[in-house]
Amino acid sequence: MKKFFLLTLLLSTNVYANTDIANNFTYIGFGYKATNYSSDAMTPYFGDKYNNSESKGLAGLYLDASANITDGVFVEGDADFQTRFSSEINTWSAGLGYVIKRSSTFSVPVSCGVVNYSADRDVRHYSETSGYCKAGIKAQLAKHWMTDLSYRYEAVEEHKNVVGLKNVFQLGSTFGLVAGLEYANRIESEFSYNLGVQFSFI
Repeated sequence: MKKFFLLTLLLSTNVYANTDIANNFTYIGFGYKATNYSSDAMTPYFGDKYNNSESKGLAGLYLDASANITDGVFVEGDADFQTRFSSEINTWSAGLGYVIKRSSTFSVPVSCGVVNYSADRDVRHYSETSGYCKAGIKAQLAKHWMTDLSYRYEAVEEHKNVVGLKNVFQLGSTFGLVAGLEYANRIESEFSYNLGVQFSFI
């Protein structure tokens, strides 16, 4: 009877917990990420020292974090580490942002910062750092479902445009499951997807 009471309490706490996270900018997430590079798409990451004549897929881990430092102002950062046999492309970025519009179910954040790409293949190594700017819309589509649609411009030598769609399925006030898609283009197209978890701190 005692076990049944505790289970009922836990379930009811999860059901009635606040799962609206569209206005939350303090979280950390991590998981699996895979990217498919169309033919020639890997060339700019290696400074023209390597050219993939056919599409190639890389996979690995990603990390995504944000912290609300004051009303409307937040810092953000992300990194991913992807590899395939002898090829490896790693990315990290860090920036400062501001939430233009904010409510419990809808927000419009903008941010700018620095992004770095580091690529290795056999004995060849290439690294590039530049600035980026990003704008997005975060909306609470349902009680346990938040979606984040964003556009990011990166001023690398071959400039990069990135459109991302991040879905967070919130299972309580803190824990959520993440499923995301991303389309990018430098000289050719790149398509990514990621699956992971996110811990939100409201």
